[in-house]
This record gives sequence, structure tokens and C-alpha cells, in this order.
Amino acid sequence: MNVNWLLGVRQISDKMINCLRRVVTVKAEAVEAVEAVEAVEAVEAVDNKITISLFDDKLQDIDKKISMAQPSDIPCLFKYIPMEIFGKLLLEVPTEYPNIKAFFPTMPSEEVQRHWTGNCGQVLLDQSLGFIKALAFGYMAITGKSLEKTVVLDYGCGWGRLTRLLYKFFCFENIYAVDPWDQSIDECKKHGIKANLALSEWVPKSLPFNKRFDLIFAFSVFTHLSEKTTHVVLKTLRDYIADNGLLVITIRPKEYWEIHNKGEIASEMLASHDENGFAFSPLDLPPIDGDITYGDTSISLDYFVSHFPQWDLVCLEYNSMDPYQIILFLKPK
Repeated sequence: MNVNWLLGVRQISDKMINCLRRVVTVKAEAVEAVEAVEAVEAVEAVDNKITISLFDDKLQDIDKKISMAQPSDIPCLFKYIPMEIFGKLLLEVPTEYPNIKAFFPTMPSEEVQRHWTGNCGQVLLDQSLGFIKALAFGYMAITGKSLEKTVVLDYGCGWGRLTRLLYKFFCFENIYAVDPWDQSIDECKKHGIKANLALSEWVPKSLPFNKRFDLIFAFSVFTHLSEKTTHVVLKTLRDYIADNGLLVITIRPKEYWEIHNKGEIASEMLASHDENGFAFSPLDLPPIDGDITYGDTSISLDYFVSHFPQWDLVCLEYNSMDPYQIILFLKPK
């Protein structure tokens, strides 16, 4: 028998065995990963159930009253329900509370949540709760006013991620929400968002509501706008805010570019930010009046203060759950 042939067969067999071992290892790791995810989800489900059950008596009482409640009564009904519990209910209302479930909007699919925001489920909820708490308590602290009769505008509402959380503090008849993308407004209507919804222009010189707002917020809007569009939008919002109102927006710090597309354009964007105070990477979209309006953006505080004298920067906030969204509180001048 040919010895070389035997050696060749053995080498091939060894390669096949090693290959099979790698396949088995990869499959085992995949199974472990799936099991780990399932275990985390199971723990979260149990945790949610236990946490919500602590407030069962109060929720049962709310469930009896909510279907007959006036819009202005809703925040009062949930007054003693912690914000985190309120958020968990919005993710999924237990069947024990059918009337609360009927009142609350349904959630879009995880795919839609990720497509709009990059996250979904509990992680996204935690980020959202951090912003809404800063918004509500910041408004009361800065203006000295309560939230009961506050008229609020969610500028750039998307699928209603933050709009629905406002029910904890605001009468839904006083909640207004706009977005320039018709799919966003359609998604809000599809899932039963209770608010005054309307389509806005991509570069708005006016808004589709004939009123001034006590509170306007724009979460993750100015993190995406071109310099020209940023100026137009901030000018327009100034025209629609009450003289003693508050505008709350988020901007990105320059460190964002280190994670954007794995830092591929970081050096260019950081240089632009340091030189101009404003850095913008446009998406491949058709221009509007010669300007691509949407992409990814960072803005320095010095730039903001020097370029927008119609706004007085009175406070900053930061949420460690969402570190690339710096919260600015602005009063009109």
C-alpha cells in the first residue's frame, strides 16, 4: 500500500475532524448565546411581573376608572404610579388590566423600533424614561409652572416613542406631535397614539398648528440636521413658543464621531467640529433648495450660544443611558 497515500488520507481526515470540531464549537456557542438571551428575557419578564404586581391594587382601581375618565384626569389617575412602572405598562400591559390596555397605544414591532432609533424594548425604554423625566422635572424647575395645563409639542415624533410617555404628566388633548416623514405619522395613527398629530415640512418655515406652545422638545432631531436646516428650524420654533415657554433639544458631542461607522470619518469630522463648532455628514438623499438636510451632526455649546442669540441656554442635562444625546434647556429671548 502507498504510504504517501495513507498520509494524505490521514491529513484530510484530520482536517475534516478539526473542521467538524469548529462547527460543533460554533454551534455550541450559538446555542449558549440563544439560551443566555432567553434566560435574560425570562428574568426580565418575571421582574416586570413582580414589579407591576406591587402596584396591583392601584392599577386595578385605575383600570375601573380609566374608560370613563376625562382626558385631563389621566395624569391624576397615574399620579402614584412610578415612571418606570408606567413605562413597563406601555411596553406590555398585563391582561389583568383590560381597560388600561385599551387606553394605551400598542407598541410597534422590534424591527420598526430598531429602524427608527437603533434600539428596542427595555433598553430603549430606559433611554426614553431618562429623557422624559429630565424634560418634565426640568420644565417645572426652570419655569416654576406645573404640567397640568401645559401645551406641549413633540417636534420630530417618529413612531411616538416619547409622545406616549407624556401621558404620565400631560393631558393628551394638550399634546401635539409633528414629523416630516409620513410613515412616522402613519405609524403613530396605526398604534393609537393619542395626540394632535400632523405632518410637517422637512425644512419648516411654519408649523401645521396655529398656536404657541408652553413646551417644545426635539429629541434626536438636531443630531441629524444640516447647518442650514438647523438655523431654519430653530428660527421657526422660536415663532411658535410662548414668551415664558421652554425649548428642550438634544445635540451630539464631538466624541460621537469616534463611534460613527467605527470611526471611519472621525478625523475629518472632529477637525470640522473643532474648527467650526459644527460637523455634518449628509446621507445620500436628494437636496432641498440645494441642501442635503439630513445626516449625522455634532454641535459645540460655543457654536450654539454664538449662533442662536434668540435662545438663552439656561441648563444642561446628561443621561448616562444615552451618552451621545446632550440635553439643552432653552428659554426664548
